[in-house]
Amino acid sequence: MKKSLALISLAATAAIALAGCSAPAAETTTASPTTTAIAATPSATTDSPAPTEASTDGTPITITAGDVVVTATLNDSQVAQDFAATLPVTLPWFRNAGIEYITELPAPMTETGPFYTDVQPGDIVYYNPLDSITIIYEETSSVPTLTKMGEITSDLSVFESLPNDVDMRIERR
Repeated sequence: MKKSLALISLAATAAIALAGCSAPAAETTTASPTTTAIAATPSATTDSPAPTEASTDGTPITITAGDVVVTATLNDSQVAQDFAATLPVTLPWFRNAGIEYITELPAPMTETGPFYTDVQPGDIVYYNPLDSITIIYEETSSVPTLTKMGEITSDLSVFESLPNDVDMRIERR
């Protein structure tokens, strides 16, 4: 499933790049129709040291993968608020094309836009056709169905050393 999502994501990105502003073809979502909320999974690790960065806007969060702790802030969009309501949560993430980590959500979130097309390293985005969240850590092109949820506020280079498949725990700071 993870490989097919990566291929779909790569195909959609290539189609967008080649076709200019055309929308990607309709795709099948993989969210379970019987799941209505993101289930939190208890963390098997002890609490990590608190990051020293403070945020003044949005919802400050930490993303923990093993002993790596990343700080981020969720914005005030409806989709980010929906996600924040599920925290704390542990989700499986996989590396895609050496530029991003993606996780599929078990159920869609409220998506009211605005869609955004200026993707930057450090962005946390919701990709509504596949009900997935992406953490972008390298330069990339955009897909027109992204909604920015927030951004990483700490060093992005830590993503390069994470395994290709990794569970990440996201919680409020």
